[in-house]
Amino acid sequence: MNDAFLAGPLRVRIETCEPSVREKIAETLALYDRPWDGPFLDIVLDARSVERGAVMVDGAYLRCARMTVDADGGEFHATTRCGARARSSGAARRRWSIEVPAAAVASDQLEELEDLVGLALTTGWRAAGWVALHAAAVVRDGICPIFCAGSGGGKSTLTAALVRSGWRALGDDKLLLRYAEGGAELRALLRTFNLHPRTREWFPEVGDLTLLPAYSAWTEKRKFRVDRTWPETTAPHARPTHVVRVNRDAGSRRIAVGELPRADIFPTLLKQIAIPGDRETAATILATVAKTVGGLRGLDIVVGDDAYCDEDCLAELERALAP
Repeated sequence: MNDAFLAGPLRVRIETCEPSVREKIAETLALYDRPWDGPFLDIVLDARSVERGAVMVDGAYLRCARMTVDADGGEFHATTRCGARARSSGAARRRWSIEVPAAAVASDQLEELEDLVGLALTTGWRAAGWVALHAAAVVRDGICPIFCAGSGGGKSTLTAALVRSGWRALGDDKLLLRYAEGGAELRALLRTFNLHPRTREWFPEVGDLTLLPAYSAWTEKRKFRVDRTWPETTAPHARPTHVVRVNRDAGSRRIAVGELPRADIFPTLLKQIAIPGDRETAATILATVAKTVGGLRGLDIVVGDDAYCDEDCLAELERALAP
């Protein structure tokens, strides 16, 4: 069975005869539904089940929570904790052979396929000249802050709050960045936010989020389609103007705003990127980030866990973002 999906500047084809494997890969790829002008780079994911799982590789190229990646002769070899693995091949490393243990297929424990698909997409985006950012961004009147925080750090809820306040969202977690002749550019990839069910306490219009599909087996967050609740509030691209470091404070009921020292802007943005051990790839990423942050302002904000109970909680932040 063959299927093709667009994911930013990539056209991805699935080749598999395993229905459950195909469904999981397709579910992951279907999220990347923002329109993108060609040309597109072609990526092939050839997936199958195998009797025995793979042994985890060392992770000399990249090490994540559930996946390790080695590079050998220009090709990638990735493994996950459940024993799934992926190998790239071809001169451009655009064909991926993915093997999933039969036990994982039989028990429908396929969440780690998302990591392998994500690796294939990330390397493809880099080949197309883009850097993947695990960050959020909104835009209004030419102002575009990039919100930086770790997983569970509050990026999605803050982005939703700003959308309600009249901003347009590029995304709450995944963006693409490049620096070209005209300057830095951010591009959107998704129309969904990953919202915790508690978000309904502050923004009742999102409804009962527990009825929506889970973001992954590792979190309570749900896949929330932004424009179904807040129409015409997404943006396809923007030029960034700020880097905003987001911190949480369980004991506060407000959003406090301060300046982010210029020396901290570069490392703050860099933390939102998975940087591999390969020197050439890492150098390209570092150069892109260095050129991007050269013209950006920095803000440091602390968001109280119940800050969104206050209808005016965004006022200080919006004043700080004003030209």
